[in-house]
Amino acid sequence: MKIFFKTLFLSAIAATCMVGCVADDDTQLPTYIAPLIAEKFNEGADNTLLVTPGWINFAETGTALWKIQVYNSNGYAEFSSFQSGNATNVAWLISPAIELAENNNKKLYFQSSQSYVSNVNNKLEVFISTNFDGTNVTAANWTPLEATLPGITAEYFEFMDSGIIPLSAFSGNARIAFKVTGSGTNQQLDGSYQIDNVNVYE
Repeated sequence: MKIFFKTLFLSAIAATCMVGCVADDDTQLPTYIAPLIAEKFNEGADNTLLVTPGWINFAETGTALWKIQVYNSNGYAEFSSFQSGNATNVAWLISPAIELAENNNKKLYFQSSQSYVSNVNNKLEVFISTNFDGTNVTAANWTPLEATLPGITAEYFEFMDSGIIPLSAFSGNARIAFKVTGSGTNQQLDGSYQIDNVNVYE
């Protein structure tokens, strides 16, 4: 009887091993496609000029530029007109170039927040261009993109999702741009906007 149970026990172990070692041919991992842009703005010291490789930091009107801010070890891009001394501030933060094929499946996603914005004319806008030459910002054609952006009632520094923004209508050498309009001399227009986790992916 002992020999019978020993044989049965060893047979069960062998069967378990055989089942456990059989490859599952029906299981395939999805192909990983690296994002075209995956920017977290974690490079740079707190409250310093934003100098992120590939990105263009441009003041169209006034002298204020985008800066890197760091809070709880998280970096993000911020533009503020506060104490700039300029009656009008218009500044752009433009992404590296991305190549979009016709009828592409690329999408844009980012997060944004605001602080001390009290007037709708103190605004954040998002654009895309396929004819920007990398130098002359105002000569390019910029098409506005529909995104969820923080309004004047949004909680300060509470990042919100932009929503998934399809880029299938665009092709060619493209750039994404974040544009802020404000004022350094009008307290109603001197709020700040923050951008983080910018992704262009498929």
